Amino acid sequence: MAFLATGTAEWRQMVKTGGPRMILFFITVALYFSLIGQTEPQSASSTILKCLPIVSLWIFVLLTGFELKKTHRYKQLILIGLIFSCGGDLLLNYDLFEAGMASFGVAQIFYISAFGFSPLRPWLGLPLYGAGVAAVVLLFDQLPLIIKICLPIYGALLLTMCWRSWARIDSVKNILRLTCGVGSAVFVISDSIIAFDKFYTPVSNAKIAIMVTYYAAQFGIALSVLEQTTVVAKKTAKTSSSSSKRRQNGMKAKKLA
Repeated sequence: MAFLATGTAEWRQMVKTGGPRMILFFITVALYFSLIGQTEPQSASSTILKCLPIVSLWIFVLLTGFELKKTHRYKQLILIGLIFSCGGDLLLNYDLFEAGMASFGVAQIFYISAFGFSPLRPWLGLPLYGAGVAAVVLLFDQLPLIIKICLPIYGALLLTMCWRSWARIDSVKNILRLTCGVGSAVFVISDSIIAFDKFYTPVSNAKIAIMVTYYAAQFGIALSVLEQTTVVAKKTAKTSSSSSKRRQNGMKAKKLA
């Protein structure tokens, strides 16, 4: 019962803090799926519709109290990852696949940097890398030469991002880290659908599946910045409380003197 109460409280806090700031994201996602079928491929309108949900996540991160300070490093790295993701969306929409993959690769590097390597928990990464190797072996003969070089590199970055996100989950009660872990796993699924659809065999409703999982992935990762917002707020409140107590003690000492 205590676990359920804690979990419910976490969800309520997340919805209360993040819900209003995520409204723009949900609106832009709805616009994408409602209007994308009416646009021409590789057009400015389709590119804008595709990028808007990710741009809305930039705004979400900025609205959580973003500052250029060391205490906000996690938010900074996630924001940069989202910016490069948006660049990848733009490039892929104009069928610049290799450049788009490179942009997403940089995004994964920033996400990995945000998640860090402590605790290490290598047993979480080994199954991911094993599955990644199997997928590359399966696709390898179907790949163009340049993709044979790029795909293993990007795959390693993507799977490392997922591993490091999972390694941060210290408790199922930590809803934000859990949501981020789910988001990273869904990111792997999204990119796997792209690879299999493009280089192995057509996947039914691939475009819809790719974009649904992609937006869900970025949502889960972006939402995790709320944890740093809470931590910084608690530290600020604690510092303010300590300063107030010191001032009160100083005033009492003066009165006694």
